[in-house]
Amino acid sequence: MSLLAFAGLHAGEAPPAIDFNRDIRPILSDKCFACHGPDEAQRQAGLRLDSREGAFADRGGYMVIIPGDSAASRLYQRISHQQEVARMPPPYAERKLTRDEIDLIRLWIEQGAPWETHWAFLRPERPEAPAVENASWPRNAIDNFVLARLKAEGLEPSLEADKVTLLRRATFDLTGLPPTPEQVDSFLDDDSPDAYEERVDDLLQSKHYGERMAMEWLDLARYADTHGYHIDSHRDMWHWRDWVIEAFNRNMPYDRFTIEQLAGDLLPNPSREQLVATGFNRNHMINYEGGAIPEEYHNEYVIDRLETTATVWMSMTVGCARCHDHKYDPITQKDFYRFYAFFNSVPEKGLDGQRGNAVPVLQLPSKPDGKLLTAIQRKIAKTERKLPKPEIDRLEFAWRATALSEIPTAPSDGLRAHFAFEDNLAGLTKSREVETRRGEVTYVDGQVGRAVRLSGQTHVTFGQEHSVGDHPFSIALWMRASRPSAKSLFHKIADAESRTGLELFLGKSEKTGAYRRGQTLYVRLVHQWPDNAVLLESEQKLSLNDWHQITVSSDGSGTAGGVSVYLNGKAAEMKVTRDSLSGSIANSRPIGIGDASVGEPYKGDIDDLRVYDRVLGEAEVEQLAVHEPIRAILSSRQPDDPCAQFDDLLAEKKGEVQVAQERESKEESRCRSQDQTLRHYYLTHYAPQRHRDAYTMLREQRKRKSDLEEHIPTIMVMRSMNEPRETFVLGRGDYRNQGEKVTAAVPAVLPPLPEDAPVNRLGLAKWLVSGSNPLTARVAVNRYWQMYFGVGLVKTAEDFGSQGEAPSHPELLDWLAIRFVESGWDIKALQRLIVTSATYRQSSRTTPERQAEDPENRQLARGPRFRLPAETVRDNALAVSGLLVPTIGGPSVYPYQPPGLWKEMSFGDRFTAQQYFVGKGDDLYRRSMYNFWKRTVPPPTLVTFDAPDREKCTVRRPRTNTPLQALILMNDPTYVEAARVLAERTLTEGGSNDSERIAFAYRRATAREPSPKEKDVLLTLLRQLAEDYRRQPDAARTLLAVGDSPHNPNLDEQELASWTMVTSTILNLDETITKE
Repeated sequence: MSLLAFAGLHAGEAPPAIDFNRDIRPILSDKCFACHGPDEAQRQAGLRLDSREGAFADRGGYMVIIPGDSAASRLYQRISHQQEVARMPPPYAERKLTRDEIDLIRLWIEQGAPWETHWAFLRPERPEAPAVENASWPRNAIDNFVLARLKAEGLEPSLEADKVTLLRRATFDLTGLPPTPEQVDSFLDDDSPDAYEERVDDLLQSKHYGERMAMEWLDLARYADTHGYHIDSHRDMWHWRDWVIEAFNRNMPYDRFTIEQLAGDLLPNPSREQLVATGFNRNHMINYEGGAIPEEYHNEYVIDRLETTATVWMSMTVGCARCHDHKYDPITQKDFYRFYAFFNSVPEKGLDGQRGNAVPVLQLPSKPDGKLLTAIQRKIAKTERKLPKPEIDRLEFAWRATALSEIPTAPSDGLRAHFAFEDNLAGLTKSREVETRRGEVTYVDGQVGRAVRLSGQTHVTFGQEHSVGDHPFSIALWMRASRPSAKSLFHKIADAESRTGLELFLGKSEKTGAYRRGQTLYVRLVHQWPDNAVLLESEQKLSLNDWHQITVSSDGSGTAGGVSVYLNGKAAEMKVTRDSLSGSIANSRPIGIGDASVGEPYKGDIDDLRVYDRVLGEAEVEQLAVHEPIRAILSSRQPDDPCAQFDDLLAEKKGEVQVAQERESKEESRCRSQDQTLRHYYLTHYAPQRHRDAYTMLREQRKRKSDLEEHIPTIMVMRSMNEPRETFVLGRGDYRNQGEKVTAAVPAVLPPLPEDAPVNRLGLAKWLVSGSNPLTARVAVNRYWQMYFGVGLVKTAEDFGSQGEAPSHPELLDWLAIRFVESGWDIKALQRLIVTSATYRQSSRTTPERQAEDPENRQLARGPRFRLPAETVRDNALAVSGLLVPTIGGPSVYPYQPPGLWKEMSFGDRFTAQQYFVGKGDDLYRRSMYNFWKRTVPPPTLVTFDAPDREKCTVRRPRTNTPLQALILMNDPTYVEAARVLAERTLTEGGSNDSERIAFAYRRATAREPSPKEKDVLLTLLRQLAEDYRRQPDAARTLLAVGDSPHNPNLDEQELASWTMVTSTILNLDETITKE
């Protein structure tokens, strides 16, 4: 309220009562709370104005506020002080009080300074629908509240919108699609009094209703198809998106909708669908970039879940209390971290997602795959019973005692160099070696003792005379790569230009152009690259972070057929890419590992590098790949080796092997890995035949299971650890600065959890939808109101706190909230109530004066009119043209997009979702909510129409009007193709003359007939275009070539081009992309 409200008062007439929550709290919050509010650390002079106790406290002989006496109230004295240095807020404050605000505070004090708790924290009470004079106007109680407010403002409601406008409005609002001409005609022909209500019921039952409702929820849930952050690679969460659509279509009650998304995994015997629902709080961004700190990002994930939950269900800005007490709302930093504790026990990693979905995940097999998976698991269990662990333990232990004498040794004949990397770079060699390094190397456990680790900035070269040239030779090594890229494992090349010599390197597949399912091994023998060379490419891919043994032999013939490649002891299937070597590969350069001549330096480990001056046989390769690692493990099992405790324990317990609890985790991991390797080797080579046969069968069954699971989609879900993580108040929100230990609880300003509620996410979810929570129902109905009217009853739909805007119709908000709860949280019933109200059915026509007085229609004296949401703008064009493919759900699709956008943000082919490949066929014409959503490069045409990037929860989209939007409607392939297809339909279905065809196209786009003037303008444009394309037939062909679908060959190209531009103009009309 401003003082203008008092301008018409007569002498002696009392001013209207000041409402504290409406008139005074917003002023205090905006201008005073930063220094005199909830944040104790920032509070000045010990004065608190956000609470009754603080505002009216006895401050040692004086009071800041004396009800009824503004002149004696220190608050009024200071805010109205004549001297600037004594006035509050102080001179340096950015936000100063206006004269009107000072006078409102004075009037409030003089009226007794009535104090109220902030409206949003009070439990709503059902108000009676006010009686109104025009009793024939209201269609339900919503209209009584609206009409009473209009009467108080001296306004009248608008007339009801015409039937075409009303049907188009409701159809867009409830399905996100336009009505068809047939639906419009049917409605126009129906004169029954309930005709509109019947159409609304039909729309609520449409399968597209769930899609429309889900569009809003995806913004809230920050749904996307990539992880975000710098790499922004692919994830699969579309099953959760489809769950949301189905939940809305089934009219799942909002309380159940809440509980299943926040805590479906904690329900008794949760179903697959209830587990999928918990994907809501796994939609947050996830990082795994190098150098990132796991604890830091785990903290960010928990905070994201906390803030999203608080925003979506309570419209509270709790994030402001991460580093300190909230400056405006009664939320302490301790409150923040107690709320944080609800979300802090997910068994997740701080850095994850490099290979897709991050744990924890849920497999989602199809019914046939699920049955097959169950059958395989049963077979595995049956086979495992044929390998009794106590017996295997006993037999293996006995074998270990004599194993070293039985296992074949590595071949030594022709060995010219051997680098074992046992914590140094020295090696057995027949020549004097000189090694040089760029950067430092470290050493780690390898497959044959220790291994050298190269950081990605390092390479090592050794001596020159190592028998790699035009005569027979063999190279053998173990490698474990930790980064996908084009990288050199082994090289002996003369220079980077000719590349004369030999090189073994990893890279992407030439077939796919990407690192799919691992890396490809390349072997290159070169005299002069690329014409005089041999190049082989492995069909098998080498997985990251796993050890692989590679042996390459050449018989000296210089042909691809003379090269043998082995991976992990088995002959590798190699694709010959080049076989044109005619010159020598010999050179005087030294051999080396990890150089960057073909791309990035190698990052990973290398072990047991050997160079032979002959071709190794298959049995010898097997000795290097299979037997030598076993010899190394058994040789290392000396009495002082921690892993030798396993042997002692095994002998003592006779098979009851357990890991000593006091063993360090690193040692434990090494010993476990070694014992698994020994067990595998024993069962493969030395166990009794019955055990070897059973083990072979078990491996085959496990591989079948693994291969099947690789193709089964997954979704990230919520789970809880058996023992919850400890939670601490974090100083300044820094994960490293742990303070007071806290347990889970809701903010103290709100009612507590019921005594019998579990103190976990399930208890929290039930509390949110309990009758005691004052926020949840209000927040939900306000967002739905915002969806229909463009602005909520509370404009700041994301903030119901002190900094948010007060409700424009508080009684209506509370009435709707209570009605929503009492209906059983029936979402469809709420939608029907709103869209069948007289308030919603008003015409949106207005006058310039009324528009200027109430530009956002907060008084609701007219119907809603604003541009369609970004997705609906595109979907409308597809539907009007007939291109729309209305399939519900499924994986995200890749419609047209300007080339190169992803490349600008790409990290190269090492990661997924770095290259954009435009889809084909139906995928180009699906609804926009199914577009692949990359957070760093969201769909550009949708972003231009104000769609968010979905890095964070979005409650309100901005609504802008820019020239770029018109350029998209005129030039983007989707809209050009839609215009062309609409033109084809216009020419083939629209009538026998141009006037009828104009009416046909116009009606499909706007649902109404064009006026004579509109028709004349478009006919004139058509004639001009026809003349232009007759002169420029090539331009017509270029236009008609846009889009994946072929144009109708039976139509004249120049005529079709002319009509395409006319229909493009119609699709570009403000009326076409606006809900009126």
